[in-house]
Amino acid sequence: MDIERQARLDAILENAVDAIITIDARGTIQDVNPATTRLFGYLAEEMVGQNVSLLMPTPYREEHDGYLQNYHDTGQRKIIGVGREVMGQRKDGSTFPIHLAVSEFRAGHRQLFTGIVRDISDLKAVEAELNQLNDQLEQRIRLKTQELKAAQAELVRQEKLATLGQLSGGIAHEIRNPLNAVKTSAYYLLHAPNPTEAKTKEHLQRIDRQVALIDNVVTALSDVARLPEPDKSRLDAGQLLHNAVHSMRLADTIEVKEDFPRETALEIEADEQQLSIVFRNLLRNAQDAMPNGGQLTVGSKLDQEFVAMFVTDTGCGISPDDLARITEPMYTTKAQGMGLGLAISKTIIEKNGGQLQIESQLGHGSTFSVLLPAASDPKLD
Repeated sequence: MDIERQARLDAILENAVDAIITIDARGTIQDVNPATTRLFGYLAEEMVGQNVSLLMPTPYREEHDGYLQNYHDTGQRKIIGVGREVMGQRKDGSTFPIHLAVSEFRAGHRQLFTGIVRDISDLKAVEAELNQLNDQLEQRIRLKTQELKAAQAELVRQEKLATLGQLSGGIAHEIRNPLNAVKTSAYYLLHAPNPTEAKTKEHLQRIDRQVALIDNVVTALSDVARLPEPDKSRLDAGQLLHNAVHSMRLADTIEVKEDFPRETALEIEADEQQLSIVFRNLLRNAQDAMPNGGQLTVGSKLDQEFVAMFVTDTGCGISPDDLARITEPMYTTKAQGMGLGLAISKTIIEKNGGQLQIESQLGHGSTFSVLLPAASDPKLD
């Protein structure tokens, strides 16, 4: 071997991050690199000439020579060329998990083995943390499932939904997908041999997003079940709609037009906070129906004893089949929707003594009208 090549090999050994240990067929340490002394706490001269079991705790220490003898007698490899996780022992007696990869080579007539040792304490700590996180996630999911069951029971008691079968199917669909994603990421994090920090962060963030989706479903259902009785007050219908429009950030490609009667204000008696939820939902739906922009018209008019407040878009419209089911819980025409917005809105409107009317033409747009009784004339003092 030329001097330059030997110098390169020596430099690699000297600067390697992992511990590199060479032993003979009897398990006697022949050579170690500096990383070995840092990892195990022995000086090089304290290890060279000693059996490599010096660096192992019980029971690996007692079993090691048997492995070598078995390989010598049968040629059967259990760790050579494969690698495995075992425990190492430092000079101070402390133990730690290591990954050990062993290769065999010959120097003249001598049979030698080189072991590359990597401290995996940090990896095991991450695995323990992931196991704990997985347990916490399972606990959170169990808790949310209990809340969901409670919400379903309340919904049935109050007869807010027509059929439990339809609701259960929709809920199962909305929860099963994020649960599968959680399970997949948890499996990867628990079983990946050497996940990078970036991969670990990516999967943890995915788990957090999916749990948030499940939480949104449960929260939405709980909102329907626990919707309080309206706290009604006298409201200007036009002002209510105007405020709802200006409380939202609509796309610049959407032109907003307001159509309110100028001669007199149309008043209703309703819960302002609950109706704000309704109109924000209708406005979001209108925007979603116009991904490439369009005109959004909001207005109010007197319709016999009712005040009609309407939201009209020039979007994609709704097919007759979808229109017949659009307010059913868990029914949605959106790729990412939960199918609860219009169901909740309809419930709120009915609690406030009104009704929701929908007109739509596929490819031309839709109009959602909220009809509420007009407020009676105020009493004269």
